[in-house]
Amino acid sequence: MRSLCAFLLPLVLWADTASLKDGTFLRGRIERIVDGRMEMVVPALGSALHRIPLSAVESFLVEDDVRLSDGGSVRRGSVSATGGRAVASGSAESVALDARTELWREASPRPRVAAAERRWTTQADLDVSGRSGATTGGGFSAGFMMRGESAENVLSAGVRTVRTTAGTQVAADELHAQLSFETNPSKVAFWYARTDTGYDHARRVDFLTLNTVGMGFRIFHDVRGKLDLRTGLGHRYETYASGLKPTLSAPSADLGLIFVRELGWAELSAQILAVPSLERWDDYYIRHESSLNFLRGEGPFSIRLGLAHDLRGNPVPPQVRLGTAYFLRLVYAWK
Repeated sequence: MRSLCAFLLPLVLWADTASLKDGTFLRGRIERIVDGRMEMVVPALGSALHRIPLSAVESFLVEDDVRLSDGGSVRRGSVSATGGRAVASGSAESVALDARTELWREASPRPRVAAAERRWTTQADLDVSGRSGATTGGGFSAGFMMRGESAENVLSAGVRTVRTTAGTQVAADELHAQLSFETNPSKVAFWYARTDTGYDHARRVDFLTLNTVGMGFRIFHDVRGKLDLRTGLGHRYETYASGLKPTLSAPSADLGLIFVRELGWAELSAQILAVPSLERWDDYYIRHESSLNFLRGEGPFSIRLGLAHDLRGNPVPPQVRLGTAYFLRLVYAWK
């Protein structure tokens, strides 16, 4: 009997279901519907809140008593939906599933009220890392990041420091403080602005700053992940140690590709950033980082295993063009 209860308990806790038009079937907890999106936690896809366009939903069922509205009267009861319309068990009248539809749980605020508020997520991490390039060594990096998301935009800020040594030689010594702003997080096209300021002493860069604005395009998006392309213009400024290279102050392009995919047992993420100078084609840098986030439980801790590359087209002598880093990172995230 205890074994049967242990088997059935997850089905009771995650009783809501949704079927998507591409054939995907989801079981979890539907938290709310607002602004044409259904927000759902799916344990099989991790602990993140997935935002699914209603246009992609074929049908769904919420077995708990919830609130349903199309902007007018509020209906109460369990809710089922199919064919583009939803109905609460306590009402004979259905509502259309569109941008006016709201669904929320009794203890939660009404979605249109909550959507205007910015929801913050905070993350701190610490890792052990190795590096290869001009030298091979080990060290650590540490980071802190805050991300605030509303229905209209996403604001994020973070700082990361890296220190790696090989004997008495410094293989990496850098600091980056970043701030970014992105509009329309659920749309196909959006605009963004970002800044990156800090130093990279191992590469003899005493001070660096990059400020860019541009357009982003959501090439692909579903409940399991997304692929974003960013194209922008900005200004790059760098000063170098001991006058080894003239100060750089030049307009630059800003190109980026961001990929996120939920695998169930882990989340795969990859990012490639290219910043070429518009004055000298051979003066550029390209950064890449790919990682797997796994060992995720109900708590705030997870483990991230990753690989990163830093390629410079015109490095300060005697630095090499390509540096490679690999890391095992402990992540602590909270809301």
